[in-house]
Amino acid sequence: MKIFPAIDIEDGRCVRLQQGKIENLTVYGNDPVKMAEKWQSEGAKYLHVVDLDGAFKGNGVNTRIIKNMCKALSIPVEVGGGIRTEKAIKDYLDMGVYRVIIGSKAVASPYFAIQAAKTYGAEHIAVSVDAKGDEVATHGWVDGSSQKVMTFVKTLLGHGVNNIIYTDISRDGMLVGPNFDMMAKLQSLPGIHLVASGGVSSADDLRKLSDMGVYAAITGKALYEGKVTMKEIVDIQE
Repeated sequence: MKIFPAIDIEDGRCVRLQQGKIENLTVYGNDPVKMAEKWQSEGAKYLHVVDLDGAFKGNGVNTRIIKNMCKALSIPVEVGGGIRTEKAIKDYLDMGVYRVIIGSKAVASPYFAIQAAKTYGAEHIAVSVDAKGDEVATHGWVDGSSQKVMTFVKTLLGHGVNNIIYTDISRDGMLVGPNFDMMAKLQSLPGIHLVASGGVSSADDLRKLSDMGVYAAITGKALYEGKVTMKEIVDIQE
């Protein structure tokens, strides 16, 4: 299983939220590029980066930092947060981002994500499915939608989008364990490359996801709080 240390960027800082709420913010460093270099030096093979300002405001506020991150690293970086135009996708890929994550725009228009996968290759596009219960949330997890998780994911898989990042918002940053029941349902869908996000609290959670055959997992707060170590990640990941 691939394991992605997470770097969330807000106002140029490396932060983590609880349940996606900007008021529940913890700062873990003032230099996201240095943090990225730290995880790479300790054995990370991949990195998950979110422009939180972009997610909430709808544009790439921290693009310069992410560009510098790509220059500094030799490992693949995936980036999400406020990516809602084809130009934004192309700009990120051109600056060296390996995979672009589409969230709110894909919920509003699955066709947008489907076309992006066709244009740039399915490996370079992921859709973030952020759920409140069985409903997909949008715009930095602030708004709900009429989309149901399983229906939405089946639509994407049926049209060539196979990288699906699933987050149970209620568990994100809470260190309570992932939503294994929903992970199992999603993992059963043909062709899915499921990326588990939200709630990872220990190396045992990561091992359980790996045993389920999940393609990848993201760990954020657990890593920053020392609940999971990079040595454990190196031992578990591909």
